[in-house]
Amino acid sequence: MQKIKLGTGIDDVKLGIKPDELENILGEPSEYEMSDDDGLAILHYDEKNLSFGFSEEYDNRLLSVTISDEDAQIEEVSLIGDSLQEVLDKLEVLGITNIDIEDISSEEFPDQQLVTSFDFSLNLWFDNDELAEIQWGPFWDNEKDEPLWPE
Repeated sequence: MQKIKLGTGIDDVKLGIKPDELENILGEPSEYEMSDDDGLAILHYDEKNLSFGFSEEYDNRLLSVTISDEDAQIEEVSLIGDSLQEVLDKLEVLGITNIDIEDISSEEFPDQQLVTSFDFSLNLWFDNDELAEIQWGPFWDNEKDEPLWPE
């Protein structure tokens, strides 16, 4: 079971660390990818269903974590595989209520939605009304427009 800590990280991995620190914790990634769109270096750990995004803009620090593992939990609540309504109900119990829902369907993905909580730096990706991925990052200082790295 993997424990998601919103604004902080997952298990022993903290947001804000560098790629070499991540590799010291988890070992070699399955795949390394560079995103041209947003300057993110992404390290994939396929066996753990995890991906980690490091931002050039923020000194190559860990800015996002994405997971698709059904055993992942936020405060002992599992979400992956649940329907949109089930997830919304669970988020309300967790106190995550200020959310946006966006239809991001395309020809390639005809029934895809994105649920976002800016307050919790949380994105939930749905395919065919089923939560497929959870993505989160550090909490944000809106006045300074910069991440609040965990201690």
